[in-house]
Parts: sequence; structure tokens; C-alpha cells
Amino acid sequence: MTGEVRLTKVPTMVALFRMSAVMWNAHRVHYDQAYATGVEGHAGVLVPANLLSSYLCEAVLAWGGPQGRIVRMTFRTRAPVLADTVLTAWARPVPGAAGDGTGVVELEIGIDDGAGGSPVTGTAQVRVATAGEA
Repeated sequence: MTGEVRLTKVPTMVALFRMSAVMWNAHRVHYDQAYATGVEGHAGVLVPANLLSSYLCEAVLAWGGPQGRIVRMTFRTRAPVLADTVLTAWARPVPGAAGDGTGVVELEIGIDDGAGGSPVTGTAQVRVATAGEA
């Protein structure tokens, strides 16, 4: 794969609740609007980092194709991400980076918030099939 993959995601309140339940994360900022805004002072309900990481993984795997495998991924959430915001998760090759001959490609990854910001950025390595592999 070459170029950039972009996936549109909307972290709904239902998705936040489900991710919080799966991760045993009972922090109210991830599901209680009144608590998140009134007590914690946030602009709205916050999207948990594990849901954001699942969006990044999906973008990396879409870039890598059916044979793609994530080797490593790191990211940082640099700003709050609010529920019900239209997000774009993306993955693209690091400019000027050459493959290492093993099929491992270095990617830049991130999530854009639709308001001109990139609250989540990072890097990933994905192993893709090399010539002769099926």
C-alpha cells in the first residue's frame, strides 16, 4: 500500500459506554455529561484513549491490507476528544523512510478532529507481505 488511509469515525455515547464496560473503566467523564462538564470542567464527555487506539489500529490495518500485521504502535493524546465529534483516523508512510527489507513499514498515524486539530498523533510499524509471500 502507498499513500494515506483515512477513516471517518464518530465516537457515540453508546460506543463510549461499551468501551468503558469492556475495559472496566468506570470513570464518569466517559459517560456522564453532567459530571464531565459540571464537576470535572470538561467541554463534554471524553472519549477514552482505548477507543481512540482502536481507531488508529483500524487505520493501520486498512493501510497494511489483508496481510498487514501491526508490529509496534505508539501514540499520544495531546488534547481532549469529545463524544459525538466527527473524527478522521489516518495512517501514511513516514516521508523518506525506506523499508528494511523485511516488509516492515514505518507509518505516521493520527486522528483529526474536524476543527483543524490533531489531538492524537503517533507512529506505527506494520509488516506487509513481501514479494514471494502469499
